[in-house]
Amino acid sequence: MYPLATKPGFKFWKWAGGFLVAAAVLAAAYFYLRPPETPLSKAVGLIRAGKAAAALPILEELSRQQPDNASLFPWLAQGYLSTERLGEGRTALDTSIRTRQPAKILVPVVLAYANYYQSIGDYQEAEEILESAEGACPREDLIEGQANLYVAWADAEAKAGRLGEAVGRLERAQDLLPEVSESVRMVIPHRLCEYLRQEAALAELKSKDDAGAIALLEKSLRVADEPATRMALANIYKRQRKFDSAIENYRIVSQKDPNNLEARHRLVDLLVEEKDFRAAQAALLELTDKERSVENYQLLASLDLKLKNPAGAVRALEDATNLRPKDPLLLAELEKVLLDWSVLLGKQGKSPESMSVKGHADRVAEMLTMLGWKKEEEKVKPDEGEKPAEPTTAEVAAAPAELPPLDPKVPPVALYSAHIWLAKGSLTPEGEIRIKNVAGRPVSDLSLTAVFYDNTKRARNGAIVLPVASPTSVPFPANGMRTLYFSCPNIVKPDHQLAVIIFWKGRLLKELPVVKQR
Repeated sequence: MYPLATKPGFKFWKWAGGFLVAAAVLAAAYFYLRPPETPLSKAVGLIRAGKAAAALPILEELSRQQPDNASLFPWLAQGYLSTERLGEGRTALDTSIRTRQPAKILVPVVLAYANYYQSIGDYQEAEEILESAEGACPREDLIEGQANLYVAWADAEAKAGRLGEAVGRLERAQDLLPEVSESVRMVIPHRLCEYLRQEAALAELKSKDDAGAIALLEKSLRVADEPATRMALANIYKRQRKFDSAIENYRIVSQKDPNNLEARHRLVDLLVEEKDFRAAQAALLELTDKERSVENYQLLASLDLKLKNPAGAVRALEDATNLRPKDPLLLAELEKVLLDWSVLLGKQGKSPESMSVKGHADRVAEMLTMLGWKKEEEKVKPDEGEKPAEPTTAEVAAAPAELPPLDPKVPPVALYSAHIWLAKGSLTPEGEIRIKNVAGRPVSDLSLTAVFYDNTKRARNGAIVLPVASPTSVPFPANGMRTLYFSCPNIVKPDHQLAVIIFWKGRLLKELPVVKQR
């Protein structure tokens, strides 16, 4: 038994010993057979290790000893760049390009110099280096660097306010699009569209050149069909009252970007203004799938009534009351629609349906009674020729007193919600605020002012009046809600800190930050 136990251990040591002997032989062979280190290989190793200062004396000594050895120049150029001896480095680089050194060594040096000049803002010099190397380096090795150069150059031009030059640089990058990587291919068209939109905004707002702005926006659409471009185009057409073109662009945005509620709201508003109630109803139904609000359902009810669809109006108002179940104005509106529908069904000879709808109206009336809602009783007109009776002292005492005038120091409205934004690529902030009448009575004369403020410059950048109600318009009802849309009348600096301040008769209501969409 014992001799057998020792036999496997002997085999293990036998194999381990053999392995160690083989490793020793290989190590010795490598040590004795490897090429001896030369001054050039030592210098190259130092440069690759980031020790260019130590490599340069070796390379310069070799250059003095071997003046015709052109293979030294790419490494000299790299060493001079790393130690910021640019004059000598450019000479060495130019010599490397002229003598057409191997691409695998030359290309990294060319790109390093181009990136350096790009990093210090000397884009012209970077471009000249890349162009001079085209004959010595394969095109596919330089094309990505050229595209990135033009994108960075365009950004610098745009930051300096030279949008035309920025567009020109990106158009050169656009020509290289089929040959660059996917990551760069995704950046160039988007950036070009962004700067074309900014140039269009300048033409529209500063130069008052709508035709020029439209041409730039259509050019942007040919590069890439982006929702922000179509929104800008639609806004111009809307201002020009070319509603068909505006509607087409808002509709395309709504289809391409279903969550763009701004486009959907503006589409509905224009369709209503054009009295295309059927299309407005369809667009509004899609909007209510994304945004359930009382105002949307009230508008939907009014469209249903215009289309002689009282059942749809009732459904819309019931959806509104579900969101705000104790709003007497909503319930009163629902009751009126139900009563009118009941009368209509009766005239059509549909008595059972009429009675059912009337019962629904009665239940709504009971809810109003529980909320303390009282209808204004119709006054009985006296017969012609009959002198109205003088009111008694008790009647005078019981009669409601006239409402006192509104306090001129207290705003009749409250800000219910707000969204102020600067779309990506746009130079004009936009806003949407919802206000509520908190005065307890209808208001017939009301306007607000939206002031656009640049916190970076600490200066106003324009203001716009937001009309709510006037003596010649329908009063703003008590407890009513209203949504107001607006946009800045002037262009802004996208990198500045921006805000919108809402005023009522010169009194501050709210200051709201401008959210920059990315």
